[in-house]
Amino acid sequence: MPSGARAATGSSMISAVFDTNLLVSAFYSRNSRGGVSNELLRFVIAGAIDLYLSIAIVDEAVEVLLRNERAQATYRYSPEDIGQYRVDLLTLATVIDDPPPIPGAVPRDPDDDVIVACAVAAGVQYIVSRDDHLLSLRAYGDIAIIAPEDFVHIVRRDHGRLPD
Repeated sequence: MPSGARAATGSSMISAVFDTNLLVSAFYSRNSRGGVSNELLRFVIAGAIDLYLSIAIVDEAVEVLLRNERAQATYRYSPEDIGQYRVDLLTLATVIDDPPPIPGAVPRDPDDDVIVACAVAAGVQYIVSRDDHLLSLRAYGDIAIIAPEDFVHIVRRDHGRLPD
């Protein structure tokens, strides 16, 4: 993903928090045009999605990427690549500083509470995740919890397809 701010196309109507697994998946597919996670990050760059993240979410993605030596060999990336990805994410997203905790937001996996806390603090429309614990909630208050494959259809409907 290129470094720098998102395209200046005005504020989009779609706001979201991406979970750690989606961010990791997008990193793995960073050198190709394929993959829903990669496409969603490209929509963020194009200004079609207002992405909100917390430092905790970004740092968890970085930690997952750093500790997986097998993936580092398979996807050919270095710690420096991960460091640049962290910078890119913090540049592209609106960072929610220390969102107030919401203990018990995800009863079956308290580690996912940070995702919900970020989304609530940001006031987003969507949490985008493949995590079964989050998806089983379907919503948290007015925030829809949706799989990336479903979310990309909403974004394409509202903003069209990205050019190749």
